Amino acid sequence: MYKNIFLFLVLISQVASASNGIKSELSHFAGGLVMTALVAFVVFKYFPKYKAKSVLIGFAVSMIFVFVDQSIDYIKDGKFLDQLLDFTVHAVGSAISAYIGYRIMKRQDYI
Repeated sequence: MYKNIFLFLVLISQVASASNGIKSELSHFAGGLVMTALVAFVVFKYFPKYKAKSVLIGFAVSMIFVFVDQSIDYIKDGKFLDQLLDFTVHAVGSAISAYIGYRIMKRQDYI
């Protein structure tokens, strides 16, 4: 199952073509939101030992994934500022998702 989730995320990131338009940056923002929430949900649901840290794990996995993805894009294209912008927008989306997840978990007394 975990291989399928990772494969899905890799395929989705490879299909998207990047530009510096608003649509591209919104897709990176949404990708950060969704990826953090998805990983946090999987950890929360299937790894009860790490339930309290599921949001942090989701954020960390999302950030590692986007770092690797943007590093590969930088190696291919060499446009540092474009990759930095994509990374930053994804990080903001991930941070917002992690904050919302944290607030929800705190309200439900999971932490």
